[in-house]
Amino acid sequence: MKFTKEVTPTENQTKEHQSNPSNLVTLIVQRIRNIGISLVKDGAIVHWLGRISTIIFCSLYVLQFKAILSAKDDRLFECISEMTFCGMGILKLISLYRNHKHWNFLINAVSELEKEELSNEESFDKYEKDDDVEFTFSYHIVSYTAEFKTVSTVLARIYGFTAIIYVLSPFLEYGFLKDTREDGWPHILPIWPPFDHLSFSGYLFTILLEFIAAVFCVFVHVAFDLTAVGFMIFICGQFVLLRQYSQSIGGNGRQLQLSRKRDERAHHRIARCHKIYERLMIASHVLSTLLKNILGVYFFVATVTLCSVAIRLNSYQEMSSMQLVSLAQYMCATLTQLFLFCYYGDNILEKSSVNQGEGPFGAAHWCLSPQVREELAMLGLGMMMPRHFYAGPFTSLDLPSFIQVVKTAYSYYAVIRN
Repeated sequence: MKFTKEVTPTENQTKEHQSNPSNLVTLIVQRIRNIGISLVKDGAIVHWLGRISTIIFCSLYVLQFKAILSAKDDRLFECISEMTFCGMGILKLISLYRNHKHWNFLINAVSELEKEELSNEESFDKYEKDDDVEFTFSYHIVSYTAEFKTVSTVLARIYGFTAIIYVLSPFLEYGFLKDTREDGWPHILPIWPPFDHLSFSGYLFTILLEFIAAVFCVFVHVAFDLTAVGFMIFICGQFVLLRQYSQSIGGNGRQLQLSRKRDERAHHRIARCHKIYERLMIASHVLSTLLKNILGVYFFVATVTLCSVAIRLNSYQEMSSMQLVSLAQYMCATLTQLFLFCYYGDNILEKSSVNQGEGPFGAAHWCLSPQVREELAMLGLGMMMPRHFYAGPFTSLDLPSFIQVVKTAYSYYAVIRN
């Protein structure tokens, strides 16, 4: 199953990435800067616009609690859904603020590993030309960077469209139902409006604050999700790179006579594979720790949200067109986020381990000395261990978990209908 089509980098793309090895890092850092956070060596610098937006966002989130207490039955689902969406945005924002050292560590780890791989490209003239397998790190780096660019573009457009619907739907609904509504002027967020009763200017001021909070919330979701997915794509791409690089340890296997130069080359590549594998395991452990609690909460929220959607769909005849659009929006946004993390979590699980005939087990071991074969076997045993990501303490971050959540929501819907 492919979320994006396989990207084959051109020669020009490879040369471009060699001159700019931090392409993926640059894209990730730019997304974080969009919410006013700049990760530096000693911490995080927050732009003043980011501070103001954060204060407005958190303040209006508090006002949503009071709105829930006074919400009517037909508006209760909308209030809870938007509050959970904003609540997840606050959790993601806290993670970027509070764990800035860990996020900065991942950014530096990605940048340093790519730079080292590109700067130490092996010369294929160093050994016998008919005994080596041509391998270039830049090809794989460009490939997974292009994949991240595609995912980033698609996801940003989805979130952008969601933000437009999110902002305009209350006003469109008010325009269609203005003769039957009795709950006052429309609002972007379901908050308790403190200034509506003062004047129309107070209402416009509230709408401005709600617009800033809503747009900032979407930007936070985009920044966090693309940052996390970017690192997951990097880890997947590096595991694929490592698998193919380790398969070239023994050369092409045409020369059956033992060679000291061939053993030295194999020993060098085995040591390099160990180093890359160790860095990937550290990076994946740090990323898993950062995502575990947030995704654990999100899995629970997503399950509750989808079950709530099932309840609302059971009485869809009583809902207006804009309420149906809003319902579809929450369902699609929830499923998109959930699928994205589960897909790449499943990808890491698949790509992080090697089977028989893959990686070191697929190398031309017959043309290596017994001592180097032992080193190759040790490398293969280490690379057989899969890397699991978790959402909370019990749920694995993979496609079966995504299917299980969807099945749970559908079963709940089927029970209600019957």
